[in-house]
Amino acid sequence: MKLNEFAKSLTSKNHFIKASFGGFQGSGKTRTAFEFIVGAYKQMNLDKPVLILDNEKGSRFLIPSFNKQKIEAIAKETTSLKDVQEAFKFLQSGEISFLFIDSLTKIYYRYIRDYREANRKKFMSLQDWGKILPLWSEEFSEKFVQTEGNIVFTGRGGFEYEKEEDTKDENGVVTEKGSFVKSGFKMKIAGETPYETDLNVWMSSDDIYKDGKPNKEIYAYVLKDRSDSINGKIFTFPTFKHFKPIINFIQGLPIGEVAEESTGNLIPTDKEYYERQLQKKIETEKIEAVFELNNLGSPRSAEEKKLKTMIIQKIFGTTSKTEIEKLDGPKLNYLRQELEEFFTEYNSREDKVEFIESYGKDKAA
Repeated sequence: MKLNEFAKSLTSKNHFIKASFGGFQGSGKTRTAFEFIVGAYKQMNLDKPVLILDNEKGSRFLIPSFNKQKIEAIAKETTSLKDVQEAFKFLQSGEISFLFIDSLTKIYYRYIRDYREANRKKFMSLQDWGKILPLWSEEFSEKFVQTEGNIVFTGRGGFEYEKEEDTKDENGVVTEKGSFVKSGFKMKIAGETPYETDLNVWMSSDDIYKDGKPNKEIYAYVLKDRSDSINGKIFTFPTFKHFKPIINFIQGLPIGEVAEESTGNLIPTDKEYYERQLQKKIETEKIEAVFELNNLGSPRSAEEKKLKTMIIQKIFGTTSKTEIEKLDGPKLNYLRQELEEFFTEYNSREDKVEFIESYGKDKAA
């Protein structure tokens, strides 16, 4: 294959945007996400409906705003991941211009609850998390990344905790166990899900008194911006104008053909794996036989043990059995032949230690 067939000029396949807005209840994430969607919708000159997957009962409050902006919005109340996957298909086919999931946290929680019920689990063990997190990645994260279209989702906030160190006496005995303390915040969704987006925003609010009256201030912290246009910035009472630079950046990218992944992959079948393991075993047994034939299979004296160890170090570059076992069949085959060649001269030499130490130097020269 030629290089120009393997890869193409660096271009963008599309001008789509994917964004996430996380925060605690009342932080303004739904309203800010709406502002972002409306602004992006107009700037991108879109004309198909915005589909809202709603489980926060908040979409009805957006009706006047969508009508005012003359943007058609359709909605479905759901906490089902299957419905999310169906929505991805509508977006991919071009039947909708934007997908708004409010919130993804409840979709994720329902997914965990369904797993527990299906497997009759009262509590989630580490083994359970080891199953469900890869499944979520496969059923949501991978499909989310692959879908070509504009997607925005919100996620509820939660705290991260760290355990303080235990207090110990001079003998190392724990006298007081460390407490768990809040160390930060995160979106209540699996792993790296919020960071699969092009834009990740954390929303926060403060209740303040101004001029003797209660007030509320809303903040947007840009945790991730792939365009690096507004990365790390903080906005008060955010609107679309604050996020517009990333849309400008995306729309300014050249559109072209992108080289796709090659079909197939180097995944061994069970038969291939078995054959490779069998080849390793055969070569290992042949190496042991070479030592046996040269009276060093089971060395009895300290001198013989020393000689065998020196030979192994010289030929295999290590005396670790584990490291040698990691070598593949072809490599073991090559080293076994090297070992056989070594012994053809070794057995005729009186100065065995000197011969081992000098072996290979002539070849290197």
